Amino acid sequence: MIIPFFIPHAGCPHQCVFCDQKSITGKTAPPDPSSFPSTISSYLATASPGVPVEVAFYGGSFTALPVEVQKRYLGAVQPFLDAGTVESIRLSTRPDAVTPGILALLKHYRVRTVELGAQSMDDEVLLLSGRGHTAAHTASAVTLLRERAFFIGLQLMPGLPGDTAAGFHETVSSVISLKPDFVRIYPALVIRDTPLAELYLTGKYAPLSLDDAVDICRGAMERFEAAGIAVIRAGLQPTEELERPGTVLAGPWHPAFRQLVGSSRFLESMRALLEPGNASAPVIFAVNPADLSSAIGQDRRNIHAIREQYNRDARIIADPNLPRGSIRKGPSCNTGEAGL
Repeated sequence: MIIPFFIPHAGCPHQCVFCDQKSITGKTAPPDPSSFPSTISSYLATASPGVPVEVAFYGGSFTALPVEVQKRYLGAVQPFLDAGTVESIRLSTRPDAVTPGILALLKHYRVRTVELGAQSMDDEVLLLSGRGHTAAHTASAVTLLRERAFFIGLQLMPGLPGDTAAGFHETVSSVISLKPDFVRIYPALVIRDTPLAELYLTGKYAPLSLDDAVDICRGAMERFEAAGIAVIRAGLQPTEELERPGTVLAGPWHPAFRQLVGSSRFLESMRALLEPGNASAPVIFAVNPADLSSAIGQDRRNIHAIREQYNRDARIIADPNLPRGSIRKGPSCNTGEAGL
C-alpha cells in the first residue's frame, strides 16, 4: 500500500512548459505535516495484514524544499516507521536537486526510494521544455543515489517540444545505460493555462497523437523490460480535475492509457503468429485470464484489426496455465465465432 501526499509545485525553481500540478494531482496546496498522523492512520486501518506500507511524497521537487520543511515532512512519518506500521518512504525530485548532503539527510530519515523527473535525456528538449537541468544532471544524480543504495526511479515524457520518436528512442537507450530500478512514462499533454498550451494554441507545438504515443510507449516498454527495468506506470493517473472538460486541450490523453499500450503489444504478438495470405479460417488465441481484456482491446479493436488485415475472424480465450503477458495461437476454429 502506498500512502500518497502531494506537494504540487513545492520546491520547483522553474516553470516547466507542460506542468500544472493542480490538474495532474488534483491538489492545490502542499499538505500540513500536522495532518499526517490522522491521514496515515486512516490508510493503515484499511491495509491488509502483511502488505508493506510506504509513504510517498509526489509532485513538486522534494529535495529542493528548504531543509527544515523536508525535516518536518519526513519527521512526521518517523513514529510510524519506528512502530513498524510503515515500512519506507519514497519521494520525487529534480535531478539537479540531488547532492551528497541531501542524500545523507534522506538516509537519516529512512527514505528508501527516490524518483527523478528526468523527462528526457536530450538537452535541447530539456531546454525547450523549461526544465532547467541537463541530461548530465540526471546521470550524476543516479550515480549518487546508487552509491548510497537508494532504490531509483526515472520519470520520462515522450512528445515534449523538440522531441521525436527517434529522439525518445535515444532517451530510452540512455536511461537503460543508467540502469534505474524502474521508470514511469507520461506522454506529454497540453494542459490548460500552461506555457505549452500557449505554444499549442499559437501553432508552435504539435502534440503526439494517441496512436503515435501508444506506439512509442510500446517500444519503450519492450526495451525496458528486456533490460530488466520495470515500467510501473504509463500515462497519467486520472483525477477529477484532469478529466474535467477543457483541462486537457490536446495530446494523447486516455484514462486507461497503459491498457491501450498493452493491447497494442498483444496485437503485435498476434500478427507475429499469423502469416499474410493464410487461409481465412478463424483463429484462436489464448492468454492468461488477467490479460483477456487487454488482448481483445477496447471496443474489440484487436479483433477488428485481425479481421481487416488478414480477413480472418479471431477468438481470444483464457488459459490460466499461461504466464501474464504471453499469448498462444491455437488450432483454427470451425464455428466462425468472433472474439470474446
